[in-house]
Amino acid sequence: MGKLVLVGLGVWDEGDLSLRGLRELERSDVIFAEQYTSKMKEKTIESLSKKVGKEIKLLGREEVENQKIILEEAKKKNVAFLVPGDPLISTTHISLKLAAEKLGIETEIIHSSSIFTAAIGECGLQVYKFGKPCTLAFWSEKYKPKSSYDAIYENKRRGLHSLVFLDIGERCMEAKEALELLMKIEKEKKKGIARKDSFVVVLSRVGSKEQKITYGKIEKLLKEELGKPPFILVIPGKLHFVEEEALNLFKISGE
Repeated sequence: MGKLVLVGLGVWDEGDLSLRGLRELERSDVIFAEQYTSKMKEKTIESLSKKVGKEIKLLGREEVENQKIILEEAKKKNVAFLVPGDPLISTTHISLKLAAEKLGIETEIIHSSSIFTAAIGECGLQVYKFGKPCTLAFWSEKYKPKSSYDAIYENKRRGLHSLVFLDIGERCMEAKEALELLMKIEKEKKKGIARKDSFVVVLSRVGSKEQKITYGKIEKLLKEELGKPPFILVIPGKLHFVEEEALNLFKISGE
């Protein structure tokens, strides 16, 4: 029987991989990776493959969720599965771990930094004051989800902050696109979450040298240069004075 090790890649590039993670890749027979739960720096997987001197097979969402390719190899070989961020933040990866264990395959988790905690820390807010996180999904003609707005409203009602992940499909959702989508839902629901004068934190490429954080009213953010994708949003709830001081470092001039 082989082994399946889920290895966290961290938030931006191969430099975020831990030494423990690197050692695991060097002794693995097969290495898989996915990049659909989060977008990292371009060529990250290629650079890491050169560093360890082994092929890294990139899998799509369906291949990971189907589990068959990974589990068949892990039945007889030592398999490493590279995951952006921290491995078990995504429920898909938890399901993979449980499926492996049901087959008697030994599993191990090598943790790493996560955008969840990195984004919160970078904008200076207190982690215990965050409510339920949510994902703002792309709309299509037949699919127009609004549950993220409801999650933000419930958090705001309780005085809590909201961490809003932006959808990743063939491309990453742009920050301004997300703000406009929230305002569109606001016009329908009218609960005061995403008015023109609502304050939002926009974080771009967290953990990279290109990282950019901007804080201000939505109407001002739509006119600003907010950086490059991937983005993540924070909708502040009730702010402690220390949190206000931290956010003022990123406030748009003139706000």
